[in-house]
Amino acid sequence: MRISLLRSEAGMLHHYSHSETLYATKAISTQAQASQGDGLSASGSNSFDLNGLIVLSQPLKKIMRLVEQVAHHPAAVLIVGETGTGKEIIARAIHNFSPRCNYPWIDVNCAAIPEHLVESELFGYEKGAFSGAESLKPGLFELADKGTLFLDEVGDLDLKVQVKLLRVLDGAPYYRLGGSRKVNVDVRVVAATNQDLEEAVRAGRFRGDLYHRLAQFRLAVPPLRERPEDIIGIAEHVLRHHCPGSRFSQDAIDTLLSYSWPGNVRELKNFIFRAVLQATEPKAEFTSDDLQFPEITPQKEGDLTLNGDLDHVERQMIFQALERCGGNQGKAAEMLGISRRTLLRKLKVYRESAAEAAAGALRLEQQRFYRAQLNVPVTMQHADERFPATLLNISLGGAAVATEKPLRFGISLSLAFSIPETEIKAEITGRVAWSNKEGQHGIQFSELHPAMRASLQRWLLNEMKKEAASTNLAG
Repeated sequence: MRISLLRSEAGMLHHYSHSETLYATKAISTQAQASQGDGLSASGSNSFDLNGLIVLSQPLKKIMRLVEQVAHHPAAVLIVGETGTGKEIIARAIHNFSPRCNYPWIDVNCAAIPEHLVESELFGYEKGAFSGAESLKPGLFELADKGTLFLDEVGDLDLKVQVKLLRVLDGAPYYRLGGSRKVNVDVRVVAATNQDLEEAVRAGRFRGDLYHRLAQFRLAVPPLRERPEDIIGIAEHVLRHHCPGSRFSQDAIDTLLSYSWPGNVRELKNFIFRAVLQATEPKAEFTSDDLQFPEITPQKEGDLTLNGDLDHVERQMIFQALERCGGNQGKAAEMLGISRRTLLRKLKVYRESAAEAAAGALRLEQQRFYRAQLNVPVTMQHADERFPATLLNISLGGAAVATEKPLRFGISLSLAFSIPETEIKAEITGRVAWSNKEGQHGIQFSELHPAMRASLQRWLLNEMKKEAASTNLAG
């Protein structure tokens, strides 16, 4: 169980800069005076500034704008999202933006309280209510009076407790366990869950009336894999905190962006922290090799079909290694414990498989990670301004360019160039996903026009074949 009486939340949303310019998030400063002594928190599994949130991606900016709006209304809020996406920090922001910010903030993990203690913890008990109840104990609702009560993992509440919780949310007074006098409280409830509560309602595990009462306003926090700007922002924030003056190399950034981060923000912070601790000496630059990604495991159940087809399992492991290494074949081969030549030979076998449908699917999967190295001129345009640049590499999902013109993180722009050795004129839109001090920038493509995607796909396939043939001849 976690109980926190919020004393002070200064700088809930930190200002943050990336390379030259990045979105600066709004900072707030409030003094929340608790009425019940010193605050306690048993949530210390995250040592990376629990009271801060880096907001760089458009989806999270939209969430924070909604947070500011809903904070001024008394409605209950349900925050949904995968584990580790920052639901508690967003709940704290709702409290800090609200008129209740000078009153207690109390958070409790519903899944961490033993089932037989949930009611007494939430609603309190009277002296003599049960064996061991030697004095009156106020419940968490009373401790949060006039403030905010955060119910984390609310989907784990027992159905009997859900009935009483519904009555309290409707404003009805309640009895402490073993009590005869009703208790009135004024509490704003914010709840969070990583479960699909609508499915739980259909399955009878969660009351429908309570769900609709909690979800008067619903905030869905997107997973980290859908917020590439936040991946880099959080990673560099943690790196600078623990290793001032250090930065990530381009291949490290590519690797960070290629991983799906199933543990979301918590996993990313712990990952960077571990990489810093494992460094034998202070580093000016952390590369992909320094990050030491974990051994390859299926990202989610069903990614691997272990049906006795060892070739299929091997193929999936190879593509997962390529994804983890951002398409870098040398690093993927090292991770797999095979030579780069062996990896290329296996990729060639997959491309030339007799089963055309399977081969076609494999080509698509390979092209997702394949990045062709180039050095061709491009014309870039942002708003009404056009300027020259050099295309350094390209894939189906994005490109790296070099230009003397500073580019702001997250801006939208377009690239116009001729696909090498073809007569195809390409014009692709995207946004800046990363930058470095050498004037290089990563561009994440927007959705490609089907005809443009097909042309680029065919060209990338030819480049893959030429690269494999050249490597085989050299070997």
